[in-house]
Amino acid sequence: MKIVKTFETAEIPNPHSISVRALFVSESAQFEHLSLEPGQVQKKHVAHTNVYLYILNGTGILEAGEETISLSADMLVEMPSETPHRLINDSNSQLRLLNMKAPRPTSPTNILVEGRG
Repeated sequence: MKIVKTFETAEIPNPHSISVRALFVSESAQFEHLSLEPGQVQKKHVAHTNVYLYILNGTGILEAGEETISLSADMLVEMPSETPHRLINDSNSQLRLLNMKAPRPTSPTNILVEGRG
């Protein structure tokens, strides 16, 4: 058995400048803890695998493909591979979620340039 304590895990530098902590990585899946402070916005990006977002606490917005989804605690959102998306914390409190990717991506996430989708 292995136990991982989220806030004892080092943050991973990322192009979004948000808090990302890897909790589990294997050939079959990858779990990360994401935290966005009030006003933080991810860059729009594409993951080359299925993405599952489980909201732990807080509220925010997920722009995914052509949809805009209001996020709140205890929600699970499933996105198919290659869906352009970004998280937005438009609230006055922290937004915390689990970012699960399965299978684990074998190529890096692509950041999309505005206007070139």
